[in-house]
Amino acid sequence: MTLFQNGLFGCLKKLTIIILIVAIAIPLRYGSTSPSYLAVRLIHSMFSLKNSLIPDKTRPTLSADYRAFEDLIRMKPLTKIDTSVDPLVIIKELRLTMGQTNISPKPAECQIRKEIFKYNAHTTDGYWVSNQLKSSSKNSDKILIYIHGGGFMTGDINTYSGFECYLSRIFNINVLHVEYRLVPEHPYPAAVDDTIALYHALLDQNISSSRMMIMGDSAGGGLTLQTMQALITRELPVPRGVILLSPWADISSSGESYTRNRPIDPILFDHNSTWVAAQILGPKQIHFSHKDPLISPLYGSFKGFPPMYVNVGTAEITEDDSREIVKRAKQANVDVTLEVAVHLMHVYPIFYLYYPEARNTIDNINEWMKTKFD
Repeated sequence: MTLFQNGLFGCLKKLTIIILIVAIAIPLRYGSTSPSYLAVRLIHSMFSLKNSLIPDKTRPTLSADYRAFEDLIRMKPLTKIDTSVDPLVIIKELRLTMGQTNISPKPAECQIRKEIFKYNAHTTDGYWVSNQLKSSSKNSDKILIYIHGGGFMTGDINTYSGFECYLSRIFNINVLHVEYRLVPEHPYPAAVDDTIALYHALLDQNISSSRMMIMGDSAGGGLTLQTMQALITRELPVPRGVILLSPWADISSSGESYTRNRPIDPILFDHNSTWVAAQILGPKQIHFSHKDPLISPLYGSFKGFPPMYVNVGTAEITEDDSREIVKRAKQANVDVTLEVAVHLMHVYPIFYLYYPEARNTIDNINEWMKTKFD
């Protein structure tokens, strides 16, 4: 074997060893073997490196990791809504896009169990999510009911299980994911009926409301408010607390932030409130004003609400929904905490894997929950 061949063989051997080390180290580093997820993380890491070298002088408080995630979002924005196309076609495409996201995969150790909740003749699917540091039972420990976002059109246990597993671990709590029915196949009030039926069923299982909290993001935040208002109207016991992440509580989208923040919102910049409202209401839309409290809970009563934690960013069009919720809740003498994240996007805590701002907010919520459960 020539000197050249020996050198080439040595280089190939070293390259093979490096590739093997990288192939093992990267999945270990990110806790997943999913190629698509690992590709997202590697791209994010490259963007983070770039942003660490190029500061944002107009937003100096943002981490390089957060700005890198913004870059990721802008690489592949949500499907643009063409109102001339059949709405169901658009929504199915949105669901497919959401279903294929590899942003927050479920950890292998996280346990998920389906339960069908029955109240009278109504059934609602729910999923128990457990990723706790210690084993527990729904009959003996605290429960966080999670109502997911997605404009009432998208979202399910598959798209939210990663985040819910994280909440279960950080909060050391059983998370109950509500798989409510989606529009346009099931227009208003199907989703509200589902959440109320599940809550009723929990009470019928002798689970005390004092052991429960309800958390929702975006449209799920609005649905959380609708659920609370319905519980109070029916004189049912309310949960220990309510947590809202960027709640969408006004389907009329009348807040000034819907205009002010549109140019800087990387997620909802193309939000078409009229089209979305039509999908939510279906054939009933001619009977409702978009400011009707039944469908826009911002305009409903907050009297009798338990303590609330509201989180919102200043780079999202729904910012004013949160501010107005807090204002109206305080007027009703509700114990409410508002966390405003400067320059941060819609539902930013959901992307906890990518930047410290999300993890810090989840930690803040955890501390708040501890004080309310004590």
